Parts: sequence; C-alpha cells; structure tokens
Amino acid sequence: MVTKITLDIPEEPINIREFIKNMRKGLSGSRNINYDSLAVWAFNKFPKYLWESWESELREHGYTWQKFLRVLKLHTNDIVMWALTEELSWEALIRRIISTLKRYSER
Repeated sequence: MVTKITLDIPEEPINIREFIKNMRKGLSGSRNINYDSLAVWAFNKFPKYLWESWESELREHGYTWQKFLRVLKLHTNDIVMWALTEELSWEALIRRIISTLKRYSER
C-alpha cells in the first residue's frame, strides 16, 4: 500500500551543511566513522530543520519527534554524503528520506 504522505523538498540549508563540515573539522582529521556521525548529529540541527518543515504532515501520519529521529538515523551515511563528501545532492538526499518516511508511515 502506498501512503498518501506528501512532503515538499525544503530549501537546502547551506548553513547547516557548513556547520556539519566545521564540526567534523573540529573533531579530528582522522578517518573515523564515529566523528562523521557525531558531526552530522551535533545539536540535532539537521533533524530540527526537517522537522520544522514537515512536522504537521508527519504528525498526521503517526510520527513523533522520536520516531522521526529513528528514521533519520537510517540515513546517517546519506547525510554524510550530502554534507561532508558532497557525493549526494540535496534533492537526492531528501527523496531518500521521504521514501523511508513513507515506508514507516502509519496511514
């Protein structure tokens, strides 16, 4: 069953991408997966941005902030690829996230 959840692609938050890059630089120069993840999740800036854009629609489909975070956690590497390595475009990242949100929607 395809869910009816409809989420727009919000404007790309260049400031958040730069914040993630700066956090990563400040953590260490080593190639440690934990540092990439820490940078992506620092202060929950990225999830807060998307939650503020989509909260009403997500709540209508059974999402809480906690459930939303669990879904986003599945996309940590995608966020790394967008923010740190620039191997993934903003639109591609958001489309992946929306697809997963649809999969776990309760309506």
